[in-house]
Amino acid sequence: MRIPTLGASLVTHCVLATTLFCSSLAAQGTDTPAPPSTAKAAPAPGDPAPQDTAADDQTAKNVKSTAAQVKAIKDALREEDPEWALVIGIGSLVKGRETDYQNESNVIRASNLGRATPQLLTGVSFRSNVPNIMRRYRGDKCDDLPPDKKCPHALWQRRPWSGFVSLKFSPGASQVLNGYVIGGSYAITHYLNALIGFALTPVNEPAPGFRVAASQFVTAQQQQGQYMNFNPTAMLSNAQNAFDGFPVTDPSGKLIYQGNPLTIHYHGGVVFGVSVPIYFGSVFK
Repeated sequence: MRIPTLGASLVTHCVLATTLFCSSLAAQGTDTPAPPSTAKAAPAPGDPAPQDTAADDQTAKNVKSTAAQVKAIKDALREEDPEWALVIGIGSLVKGRETDYQNESNVIRASNLGRATPQLLTGVSFRSNVPNIMRRYRGDKCDDLPPDKKCPHALWQRRPWSGFVSLKFSPGASQVLNGYVIGGSYAITHYLNALIGFALTPVNEPAPGFRVAASQFVTAQQQQGQYMNFNPTAMLSNAQNAFDGFPVTDPSGKLIYQGNPLTIHYHGGVVFGVSVPIYFGSVFK
């Protein structure tokens, strides 16, 4: 049986339309959009490389924080004064009853009268590890502090004791460089110390032979009514000020003793005074 031409054409068109519709649906089902890419586009030639700003800022903050901590630890560990210092001071030398003489134009003159004579001191001091006698200034509490904490008491308060060695000067003495002093000091304030020490001082004294000659000469002259202001016994024993104003020549100008009438004799004594430490490390920091 033959299908009419119109009916066959209609069937053909329906089949073609159905095929095209199914092909369209299949194409839409397989063509799904790709997910967005997270990769950064490569920089074009000549453009600067991209930088992570947030990471750089955090790194800079970490570096600054570490530097601040290191500085705090260094400041806490640093002592404000070194272990030694130059010192200048003044004190009184307490010694025996010996007299320091000078020979001026063949006349013996006494200098530095008195048992306590002023002395100028200059030397070096060295800090000791002996703690302060006052418990509140002792450094044992500071030993338990963390490294970034500073002790509330200064070094001179915790360890105020120092030993020193010093030269001493006495402008009015027979020798300006007038011996040396060895002793100790205690810090009253940061820049003021009380000191005490043993001093060895050169003293110009009448030579033993000159004392005998002068005593005999005065004894002979007093029999003639001269030199009555001198005591031959005191001169022989070198009593204090016994030779003050005594001429080393007779009335005719001849020396009564052939030799140096004065000789140097070192005497010990005690010096009490104050000193000022000079910390060059603190001055130039």
